[in-house]
Amino acid sequence: MTISPTAGTVTAAQPNRPQPSRKIKVLHLITSLEVGGAQHGMLLGLPRFDSDRYEHIVCSIMDRMQMAQQFRSAGIEVRTLGLSRKTDVSVALRLRSLLKELRPDVLHTYLLHANVLGRIIGRLTGVPAIIGSERTIGQARRWGRLATKLTNPLTDAVEVNSEIGGKAIVSDLGVPSNKVELVRSGLDLAAFSASTKRADIRSELGLNDNHHLVTFIGRLRPVKGVEYGIKAFAVASVQHQNLRIALAGEGEQLGYLQDLTSQLGISENVTFLGVRNDLPDLLAATDSVLMPSLNEGFPRTAIEAMAAGKPVIATRVGGTPEAIIDGETGILVPAKDVEAMAAALSNLVDDTELQTRLGTAGRARAQQNYSLANYLSRLDRLYQQLSGITLQPLEPTPILAPDS
Repeated sequence: MTISPTAGTVTAAQPNRPQPSRKIKVLHLITSLEVGGAQHGMLLGLPRFDSDRYEHIVCSIMDRMQMAQQFRSAGIEVRTLGLSRKTDVSVALRLRSLLKELRPDVLHTYLLHANVLGRIIGRLTGVPAIIGSERTIGQARRWGRLATKLTNPLTDAVEVNSEIGGKAIVSDLGVPSNKVELVRSGLDLAAFSASTKRADIRSELGLNDNHHLVTFIGRLRPVKGVEYGIKAFAVASVQHQNLRIALAGEGEQLGYLQDLTSQLGISENVTFLGVRNDLPDLLAATDSVLMPSLNEGFPRTAIEAMAAGKPVIATRVGGTPEAIIDGETGILVPAKDVEAMAAALSNLVDDTELQTRLGTAGRARAQQNYSLANYLSRLDRLYQQLSGITLQPLEPTPILAPDS
C-alpha cells in the first residue's frame, strides 16, 4: 500500500503579489463540535490557511457546539445542522440545502457519521471533491464498518494521520489503498515550549516543587482506560507520597471516576479539572503525562506532551507506538495492566535523569515530524489536486498564530 508522505512548506499571502483568480471553498463537516482531537486539529490549522486562497466553513451535524465560539473567534464561519435525536432523518435534507447554498469545491468530512452522511449527500448534490477522515483504529461497530464499506466508492480520498491508521482502514474498513492519504498531525510547536505559567498553575493546584504531577488529557470515556490509570496511580502513590494526578477533560465516566478515587482513598491527591483551553500552560506545570487508553487512533495528546518536553507513559495500542518510541521518548505498557503502569510511574518518579532524557528526545521527535507547516502544506496540495483548482504559488512567509 502506498501512503502519500507529508512534505512541503506553507505559504502566506504577501502584498503586491498576484492573487488567485478564485478561492478554494472547503466545507468541513464533523459529527459535533465537542472538545476532541479532530476538533482541536481543525481549530489549529484552518485559521492559518491563506485567506486570499481559501475559504473554510465548519459545520457540525449535531447541536453539541462547545467549541463553536473558539472557531468564530479565529475567523472561521460555523454552521450546524442541529441534530439532537437519532430519529431526525431530515438532517439529510438540511445538509443537502446547505451544500446547495454554499457550493463548496471540497467537502472534507470527519468522524463516522459525518463521513457516511457527507459522502451520500455530497455526491447527490454534485460536490466536486469529497475527502473523508479516519481517526480511530478498530473502534467502529459492525454497522459503522458496513456503512463505511458501502460508501467508500463515493469518496475521492480518505485522510489518515498515521501509517498504522492507513493500514487499518484498508484491512478493516475496505478503503481502497489508492484513496488513502497520509496527513500527519501538526502542532504549534512554539506554543508548547514557550509557556511561563508552570509556577502559577502548580500554585492553583496546591503543589510545591517536591510534588510530581501526573496529567491525563482526554475525554472521560471507557475507551480511554482512565480507571486503570487511576488504579495505577493509587498503587504508585503508596511508595511515593509526593505523587499527584490531574485529569483534564469531561465525559460520561466523570461520576464513576470520582467515586473510584473515593473508594481507593486517594481523593485528596486527585484533581478533576474539566475541559481546559490552556494545554500548553497545563503541560508546563506537568511532570509526566499518562495515557492509559484501551484503543487509540493517533494520539494527539502524545505529541503535544512531547512538544512540551514531558515524558509520556502510555499503553501499547493503536497508533500510539508510532508516536512514542518505547524507552526513547516515553514508556509503553500493555493496556489494562495496572501493575505495569504503576511500576512505570514509580520508575519515572524515582529517576529525574530519565524524565529529562525522555522529555528531551520527545521534544526533538515532535519538532522533526509534526510541524504545523508540513501539515498545512500537505492539505493545501491535497485540496488543489482533488478540486482541480491550481492556485498560484506564493513565496513562503512565517506562519502567525490566529487572533483568539
